Amino acid sequence: MKNEKDLLRSILSAMLALFMILVAPIESMAQTAASRNKLLEGGTQMVIRINDGFDPANKTEAGTINAVVETDVYSADGTQVLVKAGTPAYIEYTAEPNGTWGKEGKLCLTSAFTKTIDNKQVPLRLGSCKNGGSKLGGVIVLSVLFFPIGLLSGLMKGSMPKIAKGSTFNASVMQDVVVN
Repeated sequence: MKNEKDLLRSILSAMLALFMILVAPIESMAQTAASRNKLLEGGTQMVIRINDGFDPANKTEAGTINAVVETDVYSADGTQVLVKAGTPAYIEYTAEPNGTWGKEGKLCLTSAFTKTIDNKQVPLRLGSCKNGGSKLGGVIVLSVLFFPIGLLSGLMKGSMPKIAKGSTFNASVMQDVVVN
């Protein structure tokens, strides 16, 4: 009788262990699939459009530029919109000012951020730098042709780059963001 109880317990334990092995991965896969419709994955691409033209000529050396998300951005499984088109976005920039002797200015759009439909901040990566126009050639020519008065052309500055209204930039999500 005792051997039969031990055998029954062994069989029952083996069946329970087999059941746990088979069912547990299915349950975790179901939870993973369910959470993918609320996941904005890192690396997801989105297009950002500048609202107004931007001229850094009289701006500070760092700041933000107002923009909007151009198109809807979907969840990892593609079933749900997590960032709607038209959502405000803010692009962070750094500017190297133009200088004397025709040195051009430089504007780098380093990063950006926007918000999801539930107001969570989404950090974005941008990697775009623009150079203004250099006037070094003109300064050299004027300095040589009209020496010594031409040396005053060294006061001539290069230009700063401008970003036209409606310009678009590709950005990618820096990290996973779970939306509720």
